[in-house]
Amino acid sequence: MIFVTVRGIKDGRLTQESYAKKIYGGEDGAPWSAIQLTTASAICAMVDLHRDGRLPASGFVRQEQVDFGDFTANRFGRVYA
Repeated sequence: MIFVTVRGIKDGRLTQESYAKKIYGGEDGAPWSAIQLTTASAICAMVDLHRDGRLPASGFVRQEQVDFGDFTANRFGRVYA
C-alpha cells in the first residue's frame, strides 16, 4: 500500500493532494495485495510446518526460529523464495 499526502501553498492557496496505490502480489493474477499475500502465506506456512511436526509441539515459536530453507520449501512459504 502506498499512500502519500502533501499539503502546502500552491498559487497562494493552502492545498492538499493525495495519492494512493494498492500493489498486488503474485504472478497468478490473485486479487490479494502484496501485504495480504505475504501475511497469509507466512501464517499458513507456520501452521503447515507445525502440522508436519517440524516445529516444537508446545511453547512460543517465533517465525525467525524456523529454518529459512524449511520455510521457503513449504507450499505456502514459497512466496518468500
